[in-house]
Amino acid sequence: MHKTALRLDDDLLGSAREVLGTKTATETIHAALAEVVARRGRERLFERLHTQKGIDLADEAVMARAWG
Repeated sequence: MHKTALRLDDDLLGSAREVLGTKTATETIHAALAEVVARRGRERLFERLHTQKGIDLADEAVMARAWG
């Protein structure tokens, strides 16, 4: 775990706490960082769905396992 001192905008931190449902600055920052990482994962998934890259929907064997 890394310990550091930060200067945070109190209003922004308060708004983030409200949105994330956190109580402390540390919880808020951790939740915000986790959300950024999760967002990137969702963006990658959306891109794969959009481009169909790596998705074998036309492959009968793949689809049989999906519904099997």
